[in-house]
Amino acid sequence: MREHAEQVRAYLEANLTQDLDMNAVARAASLSPFYLTRIFKQRYGVPPYRYLIGLRINYASDLLRDSSLSVTQICHRSGFNSLSHFITTFRNHTGMSPSQYRRVVDWEQDAGRFGQETEPLVETPRRMNF
Repeated sequence: MREHAEQVRAYLEANLTQDLDMNAVARAASLSPFYLTRIFKQRYGVPPYRYLIGLRINYASDLLRDSSLSVTQICHRSGFNSLSHFITTFRNHTGMSPSQYRRVVDWEQDAGRFGQETEPLVETPRRMNF
């Protein structure tokens, strides 16, 4: 039982960008879809499809942080077929849309870029009295 769950987990991680059907995954593991879901959930705490979605969201987050690809390109490279489904799922997992996530990450990466002497001026600029 444990070996089957491990094999399925490894398969999902290796093929997260592919269009996967859980029935086909179960057939490849020589298990019924119901039994696959049951043993996978016992082992990892979530059904295989939710595990796959989590992998895809993590991969998309990495692409949003480290690449300049568009949200649509990231959607398809992450294994999602529908942009609206990707945005909704991403928002449900992270609490923000992919575009918002990218802006927040970019802002956090730029924080502190000015140096110790300049940073206080950027945060609270001096006011000129005219």
